[in-house]
Amino acid sequence: MSPFEQLVNQFASASTQAWQQLGVVFLAIAIGAAIGYAVSRRRHPHLPMRRALFHALAYGITFPIATFLLIWVLRLFSGAVGQSVVIKLAVPIFGSLSIIRVVARVLRNLFPHSNPARVLINLTSVVVWFALVMHLSGVLPTIAQELEQTEIPIGKTRVSLLTALQAIALVAVTLLTALWASAAIEAKLTSTGLTMGTKLLLARFLRAALLVLALLFSLSAVGIDLTVLSVFGGALGVGLGLGLQRIAANYVSGFAMLLEGSFRVGDYVRIDNFEGSITQINSRYTVVRAANGRESVIPNETFMTQRVEQSSLSDSQIAVTSTLVVAPGSDVVLARKLMIDAALSEPRVLREPGPGVFVSAFTLDGIELTSSFWIADPENGQLALRSNINLLILQSFAKNGIAFATAASSAASSSRTGEKSSPRIA
Repeated sequence: MSPFEQLVNQFASASTQAWQQLGVVFLAIAIGAAIGYAVSRRRHPHLPMRRALFHALAYGITFPIATFLLIWVLRLFSGAVGQSVVIKLAVPIFGSLSIIRVVARVLRNLFPHSNPARVLINLTSVVVWFALVMHLSGVLPTIAQELEQTEIPIGKTRVSLLTALQAIALVAVTLLTALWASAAIEAKLTSTGLTMGTKLLLARFLRAALLVLALLFSLSAVGIDLTVLSVFGGALGVGLGLGLQRIAANYVSGFAMLLEGSFRVGDYVRIDNFEGSITQINSRYTVVRAANGRESVIPNETFMTQRVEQSSLSDSQIAVTSTLVVAPGSDVVLARKLMIDAALSEPRVLREPGPGVFVSAFTLDGIELTSSFWIADPENGQLALRSNINLLILQSFAKNGIAFATAASSAASSSRTGEKSSPRIA
């Protein structure tokens, strides 16, 4: 006769001793709950009373440990009462609950920012504890026998419901273990001196490999013949060759990008008339963020098959040019000096190589001057920088009497038409 059946028989016979023993267990539970509530309020003083009590009973580890110790001490020193069926059931129940709560706390600390992992951990803890309670009380063997006799058809094969539940539980446990192992390995990789692309490549490859191995292990452990997967593998190959070839190409291109290191997070690129910094390199696509905040999601295959301007492959320095036309007879030497000084006034402009101004052409309106300067942060944009330098050039030219080309020709034209023109800066 199982301990649960003995307990039912005692209460069925209206035994006063059984009710007394149950009262002692409930008293120990109340004391353990009070201790857990006090610890929860101390750790989280901002929580309301009801929520602190719920947190202590549902998630805390102090409550089951305190209750287990009280019942265990009662079993050791209370003589005949401690040898009763109620006490014998209560000790392993709260002992197992203590162990499960401790393991769940460790797993939640390993996945602090993953809500799905936390939900799965909490659900698994409840299921495991109830299964253990039913096993200790003798109810689980009866339920297992019924589940074994109940069969469900899967294709041409009939599988017992117990085997299916065991397979689901084993798959969940192995996948959770694989996720924990991949997270631990990824945390170790972040502290190494490898490049960011290599870290991402290794982390994703190891996670995929661990998940596949965990799935194969769990399927083989429940007795599923893995040779049937060869049919699935052939169908998957045909699907990849026909309808999923573009998706497969994007995944392969993503791994190639990370492996070669030709594109890295933070690189400044221009592709398909869109330029910006690479913020993410995922398995299927890459995210490029422009200086104005717009983001573009680009398939990885595009980086492998199309022309991409890479501004930071060897280094991040790029040249920026600005062109203007001064009036004939202007002091070109002074104009060049003022343009160089305007460029050097901006902290983003590099001193080595320094800015330069060149006489690039002679036009009907005047002399064309082109200034060129280098910057090392193209991801911060160029339009605002060019505008600031041009404004400084305008102010410097106005102070030193250097006229633009249109200003020189306006004297003759204004006497005939009375119209005014504006300076030309390209």
